[in-house]
Amino acid sequence: MAPSPRTLVATARRLLLRPLPLGYLTLVAAVVCWVIADHYLVEHVDASMAGVWIFFSTAPVSMLFAALPTPLFWAGPVVGALVNALVLGVLAERLGGREGRSHSRPA
Repeated sequence: MAPSPRTLVATARRLLLRPLPLGYLTLVAAVVCWVIADHYLVEHVDASMAGVWIFFSTAPVSMLFAALPTPLFWAGPVVGALVNALVLGVLAERLGGREGRSHSRPA
């Protein structure tokens, strides 16, 4: 029996709204902002290599998209960031415990 789409969305939301994945997604967003600022606000005599940092920050998943045509090429960092954030959410949940569980010791 396949899980319903509603439970998949709820699970993804629960995993992505943990502090570690949110921090990672914030870092990726900051890298994208930096690359955009570098592209539009800084004059370069030669080509800037700042754009590769988007792929480095979302590797290894985004690297799978590197050889694809242009529209799919830029889907790589989006897919990579989401997959990496989901993996971080799973790790945070497994290693950090679940909400609602008491961390106090009995007396």
